[in-house]
Amino acid sequence: MEEKKKVPLIKRWKNLLRRCGGERVFVALFLVLAMAAGFLGTILLPKQSFSENENRMLETLDPVDGEAIISGSMMDNVESYMCDHFPLRSFFITLNTELNLAMGKKDSGGNYSNRPAEGGVYFGQNGHLYEVLLDDQTGVFAKNCQALADFGEKAGVPLTIVPVPSGAQEQKEYLPAFAVEHDQHEELEALQQATEGKTDTQVIDLFDTLDLKNGDFYYKTDHHWNLMGAFTTYQALGDVLGYTPLSKDSIQWEKVDQPFYGTLYSKAITFNQQPDDFYLPHFEGEEAITQTLITGEVKDSLYWDEYLTQKDKYSTFLGGNHACDVIRNSSIHDGSRLLIVKDSYADCLVPFLAQHYEEIYVVDLRAYNGDLYQLIDEKGITQLMALYSIKQLCDTDISAKLYKADT
Repeated sequence: MEEKKKVPLIKRWKNLLRRCGGERVFVALFLVLAMAAGFLGTILLPKQSFSENENRMLETLDPVDGEAIISGSMMDNVESYMCDHFPLRSFFITLNTELNLAMGKKDSGGNYSNRPAEGGVYFGQNGHLYEVLLDDQTGVFAKNCQALADFGEKAGVPLTIVPVPSGAQEQKEYLPAFAVEHDQHEELEALQQATEGKTDTQVIDLFDTLDLKNGDFYYKTDHHWNLMGAFTTYQALGDVLGYTPLSKDSIQWEKVDQPFYGTLYSKAITFNQQPDDFYLPHFEGEEAITQTLITGEVKDSLYWDEYLTQKDKYSTFLGGNHACDVIRNSSIHDGSRLLIVKDSYADCLVPFLAQHYEEIYVVDLRAYNGDLYQLIDEKGITQLMALYSIKQLCDTDISAKLYKADT
């Protein structure tokens, strides 16, 4: 029997390349090596616990558990961990966004040719990013609307409701062509109708005040209004709340050195996105103003400077969202006490309002579990304000907290 000749390894490779096509083999090898490198990098490289760009905690590995293995939750945990800690993850996320833009896609998180995803981001003109606004399909706004309409009457204190339109509402000229959009005038009109006949409750219409024709009042990379949006609203509220607003020239506007990339940038990271300028207002006699936390700790400023070196610079105002803070102005002794139920839009407005009130109680109903009406009675509140972005009123149910005293 004739002995079979051994084929040299190099010749085998040549034969393989000839049969399969060289390009396919090299692509397969590249993919195998890339996957191996990614896996080893995920295992061996140092791990971060927090993503500055995405402004969120990254996944950690849970302890091995028999029940988790059976239920499949352990595999979900491992998959999320691998995705969160893959080498060059931030680069690939950014590259994916850039490729989508190059292919003509105008929103993140959804299929632009159909209905964009809730929580998605539109890529607008002049470097603006916008939250996608969709109709409220959950009924959350209807519950919040009625609860807010009853709030002032129930508390027996004059109430000013300030629904803030989103940047996508006020700057429609900058939205991509044919962008699916929701008109937030519907929510404004619903609040106006719900409060009709309630003499001590009024709803403020900011749609014209914050319109693009009057200025750019929204951050490009964040979902909040910018400081000038808050200041313009502060001026508009003077006649309603009974104070004389400070002029723009009487305020010192400090521009922070570090660039600001906000929450919308975290959802739609690109290589060339221009940051926002971030300002802090300073007032004559501001040393008289303090912030007392629910823990009893007293801060001698409304600005938490530690956030200026972090990505979440917006939390410089009041230190972010807390259950209940008390802002005191020791230079005022007229008994004026304002209570604000709010979302984070109010945080950069409070420093302006603090120039006119002896005390301001700042309450975030998402975290506050006390009896709101008892607080109003005990502290002798003279005015109430409810300040929320309209999108927040559609997304988060606060009605139970406003009715809590009835339960």
